[in-house]
Amino acid sequence: MRSRLARTAILAASLFPALLIAAPALADWSSSFDAGSLALSSASIDAPTGTGAAQGSCTRRDAAALTIVVGWTATDSAEATGYSVLRATAKNGPYAVVGGVSGNTVVTWTDTTGQLAFSTTYYYEVEATVQSWTSAVSTFAKIKTQGMNCR
Repeated sequence: MRSRLARTAILAASLFPALLIAAPALADWSSSFDAGSLALSSASIDAPTGTGAAQGSCTRRDAAALTIVVGWTATDSAEATGYSVLRATAKNGPYAVVGGVSGNTVVTWTDTTGQLAFSTTYYYEVEATVQSWTSAVSTFAKIKTQGMNCR
């Protein structure tokens, strides 16, 4: 027999399906999963290593066309399903996620966000992901974009 709370939730979902998208979950959330020998938590996802960055394309006087290629060495964690790439304009951040890739063997991403500026130093970090979990961040890569004349 279902609890009164469960019956109320089912009734509400049938009457107001849009609430399912915006309503908070009724269960507690944990940042770990235990399926016997398949235990997983954010702490067990190894961070990628060897983060580097290189100049991509540059079009004179068109900052929106600037690109930077970010690369890293894949995590040792076979559970990883992708990577998030974070960017900042200061070594200590704040960093924000600007992109990502799917697959734990894809180890490059090109910053084509259109948010880069000429002659500006950027810092990139990468974290491995498994669904909503993330690893610690990699070491950062530092790069300065080219000037307005692409030099």
